[in-house]
Amino acid sequence: MTHIQETLEIKLDKFLLGITSIAKPSNRNPENVINSCINAVNSGLYQLKLSTKSFPVSVYCDMESFLGGWLVIQQRTDGSVNFIRNWREYQTGFGTVGESSEFWLGLDTLHLVTSSAAYELVVELIDETGKYGFARYKDFKIAGEAEKYRMSALGEYSGTIGDGLRPHQNSKFSTFDQDNDLREGSCSLDYHSGAAWWYI
Repeated sequence: MTHIQETLEIKLDKFLLGITSIAKPSNRNPENVINSCINAVNSGLYQLKLSTKSFPVSVYCDMESFLGGWLVIQQRTDGSVNFIRNWREYQTGFGTVGESSEFWLGLDTLHLVTSSAAYELVVELIDETGKYGFARYKDFKIAGEAEKYRMSALGEYSGTIGDGLRPHQNSKFSTFDQDNDLREGSCSLDYHSGAAWWYI
């Protein structure tokens, strides 16, 4: 599995030392507004209130994988959503956020979330035969638009599919209409049919 950009799910987790169980809040907000998926009660749709934004963002929180508290930032399951998108669409996000739908949460939101606290990244893969694998990184941060959403932090790896993201650390994000990789030509266009990623 060499193309991490073809993952079925990429998830963010709020990094907490010694996390073995998650305390569930007793007074749940009826509007499902939270400031972290750690505060979610069950897996489902929530409104994430980012302190730097005046309005909440619709997100899916996974409370089952790896003890819960995960913010799903990308989900690919059946090919129903085209991920060959331009720079602006990757900035703002696309698809419909949900439990089994395909979506990309957006680079702007990803930057705001990972800049607000210490986060960890899990990439989960399921191949066509149903074989499951994962890669987990102890730290994960995405820089802002001025730095072309550079993958500015990628911590210690653990998992079963190999450390496939390591070469992409400190790479800038590229789309078919915005080439930010270090190679001559466009990795997105020349090698990946226009797909977006943190190309080297």
